[in-house]
Order: sequence, then C-alpha cells, then structure tokens
Amino acid sequence: MTYPFIPIFLIAIFAAVLVYFSFIKKDLKKIKTILYPGLFFIGIWAVMYYFLFK
Repeated sequence: MTYPFIPIFLIAIFAAVLVYFSFIKKDLKKIKTILYPGLFFIGIWAVMYYFLFK
C-alpha cells in the first residue's frame, strides 16, 4: 500500500529540481517553465487525495 507515498516522493523530486535550477544553475527561464506544470500536478494530486480520503 505504497501508492499514497508516490506523490510525496514526486513533490520532493520537484522541489529538488527547483532548488537545483535556482541555486546551482541560476537559470530563471527554466524555473518558470517547470514551476507552473509542477504546481498544476501537485494541485491535481491534492484534489484527488482530498476526495479519496475524505
């Protein structure tokens, strides 16, 4: 029953990618292209889990 933990790991990877591109690469254009789809993905998962575990 590890399915609920998959989005948590994906959010951690998303945060790591944002940190990598913001502090190591310092590429702000890449952050803008990654940020909105990533937040959309997190929002969809949050809505799904809200209705699933309600």
